[in-house]
Amino acid sequence: MRILSLALAFIISSSVGQSQNIDSILSIPQTLELKISTPQPRLKEKFQISLDINYVRAHIFKSALGKIQLAENIGNTDESLMTLNVNATKLGKNQIGPLEFNLNGTKYTTNEINYTVIEALPNIDKGVWFRKVNTGDNTFCVIIEQRIPANEKKTTKSDNSFSLTTEPEYTQIVKFKDSYSISGVSGLNSSSYTDFGYIYNNNRTQKQFMFGYSVYYFTINDKNIKIKITKDKFENFPPDYKFEDINIQ
Repeated sequence: MRILSLALAFIISSSVGQSQNIDSILSIPQTLELKISTPQPRLKEKFQISLDINYVRAHIFKSALGKIQLAENIGNTDESLMTLNVNATKLGKNQIGPLEFNLNGTKYTTNEINYTVIEALPNIDKGVWFRKVNTGDNTFCVIIEQRIPANEKKTTKSDNSFSLTTEPEYTQIVKFKDSYSISGVSGLNSSSYTDFGYIYNNNRTQKQFMFGYSVYYFTINDKNIKIKITKDKFENFPPDYKFEDINIQ
């Protein structure tokens, strides 16, 4: 069991969004929720560990209640997570937590997270990779990873200066269509982002690419039917990509 040291500098943060009442925050159980940003990281992939800090923040300032009068809404909570960027370093099954810390003489514990690290993507600058990851008895997610070749572009300005930018061959990544249905399952939520990266080929030449990463979460509603996800549910496939149906059960 590891000890999680919480520094005040991490906890006091400005944010905007929905506010919460002090009583509702202080009533949260002593077991705090720990999350990771991906259900199945790849080797050397960067991902995030996050902890909900609303409860911790409220208890730190609880001792000041006799000296100040709190407003109806004590603060904003959209940026309510303390996040740590980490890299996956060990293939196979891994575990984080439960983590422990002490606050005002009380011991608090987080949940335990178990996850599996798989092999890194191949050393190429172009491709699309699909995988299904079971996240529970009745839940799973579909992860889509994509690399689109990119090149450096030099733009000369009117004052004889220039700018350098990285331009991908195209920008539309593979994704589920805005409107689709899959018999036997329902969608929960999804997340997606793009970034730029590079690899070195066998000739030690740097190859740049735009990287797309999307995660779609689902719940199985009917275990008595055969469920599969077919190509027509997606859009923006590269012309040369050969899709294989994703069998759920």
